[in-house]
Formats: sequence, structure tokens, C-alpha cells
Amino acid sequence: MNGAELVANVRGERATELDRLGSEKALVAVTGAQLERGPVLSAPARLLAGAAATFADWADATDGPAGEAFADAAATATEHGDALLGLADGADADGDPPYVIDELGTAETTPERVAAGLVAYPLVAERLLLQVINFLVNEGDRSKADTVREVRSDLQAMPDDAAGVLDAVCTDDGDWVTAQKATTDAVGMAYDEYATSLEEMGLDPKPVC
Repeated sequence: MNGAELVANVRGERATELDRLGSEKALVAVTGAQLERGPVLSAPARLLAGAAATFADWADATDGPAGEAFADAAATATEHGDALLGLADGADADGDPPYVIDELGTAETTPERVAAGLVAYPLVAERLLLQVINFLVNEGDRSKADTVREVRSDLQAMPDDAAGVLDAVCTDDGDWVTAQKATTDAVGMAYDEYATSLEEMGLDPKPVC
């Protein structure tokens, strides 16, 4: 296996979950149905802030290409989170981050951290931002939507960029197995949280056909 194959495998294996995480119900799930600009923007800002803190901790504990990648990801996530809060009508990033951040904390080895943090996290986050963009467009605020598009574009590039880091840190078959499991587990946990949030509101997480 190589990094590109792992990213492709995860996208294929978790395609259904990722599609639903980017559905029109995504904002309902992360805001508790508070579909106003402040909550809609602060929820992904909390996700980005949680990722930034995790990546910074990992960067301090990791040498080589992975450490550099974590440091870059921490700086980018901080910048992106601040950008979203700047659009959020005075809302802040207080509160627990949604989705995948708690699962990142369970990753112990460098291959697991690269896979969960630099592959799974952006796959989840960019799907949420798709609906933030749609929300802003529907409000007629295309300028703010363009700002979020830039953030989403950077997130969309992360998994493929991480493939090269995985190639550098995965030294045997065992590393590849644990890395892929860390990625699929993180996406799965994000979906479980999404589904539970909707079910608690009496909503079906599955699309209506």
C-alpha cells in the first residue's frame, strides 16, 4: 500500500458516511437546529480550533516530515478558524468541537496521527463547510461564502498532500493497517456523532429518497 491508495480506500469505504456528513442536515446536527449565522459559523470554527490544538501538540512531540506537516496544519487550522469567526457576527469558538476531534486524541503512533489528523479530519471538515457555503449563498452573502470556499479548498487538498507524509512514516504493513483503521474509525466516529445528534432531535440521518 501507499499513501495515495490509503486515501482512495478511505474515500471509497466511507463514501456513504461522508456523503451524509455533507448533506443538508449537517448544519442541523452541529448547531442543534440553530440555523443562524453565529452558530452556523462557530461550529466549524470550533472544529478547526480543536484540530489546531491537537496538531500543535503533535508537532511538539514529532520530528521529521510528520512534525513539519503537523506544525503547518496547526497554523492553517488556526488561520481558518479565525477567518470563520470573523464572519460570525460576534460569535465565539467556546464549547466542545463537533465530530472528529475527540477521536484524534486516541491516535498514539505517528502513522495513526497522520492518517486520522491529516486525512480523516479534512474529509469530515470539508463536507461540513459545503453546507456552510450553501447557507451563506442562500442568505445572499456571496462574499462570505467565497471566504469559506477558500478554507474548504485548503481542506480538500489536505488528504492528498498527506499521502506523501504517510509514505514517509509508514515503514511496514502493520503501519499501513493501523493508519487506515485510524482514518476509517475517525470518519465513522464523526458520522456516529452526526447521526446521534439528529436522532436525538427526532430526525432520520439517512437521506429521504
